[in-house]
Amino acid sequence: MRVAIFGDIHGNLPALTAALSDLRAQAPDALVCLGDVAMDGPWPGECVDRVAALGCPVVRGNADRMMLEPPAAFRARGFPDEQALHDISEWSKTQLSTAQRALVAAYAPLVSLPDLLCFHGSPARDNEELGPATPLARWTTLRHAYGAQAVWAGGHTHRAGHLPQVDWGYFNPGSVGLPFEQRGERFVNLARAEYLLLDWGPGGWQPTFRRVPYALHDLQRGILASDMPHARWLAAEWACGT
Repeated sequence: MRVAIFGDIHGNLPALTAALSDLRAQAPDALVCLGDVAMDGPWPGECVDRVAALGCPVVRGNADRMMLEPPAAFRARGFPDEQALHDISEWSKTQLSTAQRALVAAYAPLVSLPDLLCFHGSPARDNEELGPATPLARWTTLRHAYGAQAVWAGGHTHRAGHLPQVDWGYFNPGSVGLPFEQRGERFVNLARAEYLLLDWGPGGWQPTFRRVPYALHDLQRGILASDMPHARWLAAEWACGT
């Protein structure tokens, strides 16, 4: 059995298109989307519709939850470009139709397949960051509360990786629409779509991390053609993903 796991699309239609094209060539038996489908990119509604057309289970991410919340006033927290990020997120909330909002509202908090548990941040919270710095005690608490599947898969951090535990493993597929890396003293978003293939065999689940580059100018042209706020700033935050 082959399962394709993808998520953190964030309204980036060229990235989603590239990921799905590559994914089809890999012929998975099942798909799971880890959420954060629409918010913060110029194609929120289109991405909701494209994911819905796949007919696969979708996990509700923190940005999906926020898409359905009332407008929120800006609150300074002391991180770079926070006003622009807030304004773009608030714009995203206005872009979905009633039918698209209903699709987002139907996303599940958890998705369970045989010996595989999928979530967004953690099984407990959609905005919890799991990774190498997560204390062992936290992993133990979560395992006791949410089950002992051989593999857990979560997103949210936009950083692909595998954390092998004693008798199980945690995988993060990275981000379809908003991967990033540090270049010099700044972080840049990368025009490449990331996702994960898990193959079931005699040794359990075996991972393959996929990175699919796409045309940066397609994304930047879409950003600049939209009526989203701070479009020129956002377009300049991207770089080629190869």
